[in-house]
Amino acid sequence: RSAESAMAAKAMPHLLSPMLRMAVRPSYALLRPNVRYMSIDGADSDEDTTEIMFYARRSPATITLREMYEYGCSTDHSKRTLLLAAQFLHEELPVRLARRAKELKSLPFGLNNTASITGVRKLYERSFFRIRRFPRPNSSELEERFTEMLEDIKNEHSNVQASVARGLQELNEGRIDKKGRLIHAGMHYNFGQFLDRFYLSRVGVRVLIGQHIMLHHPQEGFIGIIQTECQPAFVCGHAIEDAQHICRMRYKTAPAVRLEGDTEMELPYIPEHLHYIFFELLKNSMRAVVERYRREQPDVEWDETNLPPISVVFAEGEEDVAIKISDKGGGIPRSGMERLWTYSFTTAGKTSDMIKQLELEQGDGGAKTPIMAGFAHGLPLSRIHARAFGGDLEVLSMQGNGTDVYIHISKLGDRQVPVP
Repeated sequence: RSAESAMAAKAMPHLLSPMLRMAVRPSYALLRPNVRYMSIDGADSDEDTTEIMFYARRSPATITLREMYEYGCSTDHSKRTLLLAAQFLHEELPVRLARRAKELKSLPFGLNNTASITGVRKLYERSFFRIRRFPRPNSSELEERFTEMLEDIKNEHSNVQASVARGLQELNEGRIDKKGRLIHAGMHYNFGQFLDRFYLSRVGVRVLIGQHIMLHHPQEGFIGIIQTECQPAFVCGHAIEDAQHICRMRYKTAPAVRLEGDTEMELPYIPEHLHYIFFELLKNSMRAVVERYRREQPDVEWDETNLPPISVVFAEGEEDVAIKISDKGGGIPRSGMERLWTYSFTTAGKTSDMIKQLELEQGDGGAKTPIMAGFAHGLPLSRIHARAFGGDLEVLSMQGNGTDVYIHISKLGDRQVPVP
């Protein structure tokens, strides 16, 4: 495969390093030439399990968001370029999927056997075998079919977050301590750390797939899914509209939101990730503000004119972009701050109650009242999306007043951060 590597060096200079690593990796098919697989529903045989374990022992390639951006800028998206990118994903994605499937299968204390977690693991195994059994895309026709399959896999994984949340609720809530650790027979397992790894990897897989799909559908101002001049304040404006919409559906009103600071700044980034972070944080702030003032002064008819507004401040530093979201929703108790990132803490009631409400309304033909919060995943997943490419998210709270959330976004051109 030296000739292919040489062609990759010429056509894809920014992806050369990970592709060269792919070229020297041993092939499972060469190591086990007589193994045949008949099912793609999961690892249903010892041979299937062996194949997954083989790939799970391999390390994922290091490819940065900056490399993806520069590669997209420097190419004309020719068929040969897309072909090389598809061949890279054909080798890389099974490694990432296998590592997560292995970890899901090895979860302790019976968690790996819950129906929801088992379903998620089977989904990862099925996606692994779909890619492994697809021929190496060495023609334009195969590359197009491979891309269609990737898009189907991406859609199939859209509900993984809800399935994992249900898996947590299949455990006895009393087995989760205040630090978010799973307790069994006096032993602890930090399930939050596992979920951090799991969701960080999920973000990486979806970025790699999404980037390749969107290179087939070029849009003005975008390199794949990366917007060349992404304006955080503009993205925040859309998130405000979305959050206010469901807040009004839930409470018949919503607080106003003020945008302050450097609202005109731009940087290359993935707007979808920014929207997710803004939307989740603004939902939390709006719910906290409305519920606080209705609780403290129930005789007042609260609306956008008399509820204290939420403030979003934008600032651009030398190393990163900083954004602060401030509300007057009453804040979070100090005893709750330790559990903010545990996937089991929420100020909106029991997650199990929220899931039951959602399932009940879906059974009646569709959710009629949107659930503003309660799944305990929004805040930690927002931090995952921020950290995925070198940023971070911090929470400071003053009980009796409100909460400030600081979002830090790494400038794509200033720091190389590996796609997780």
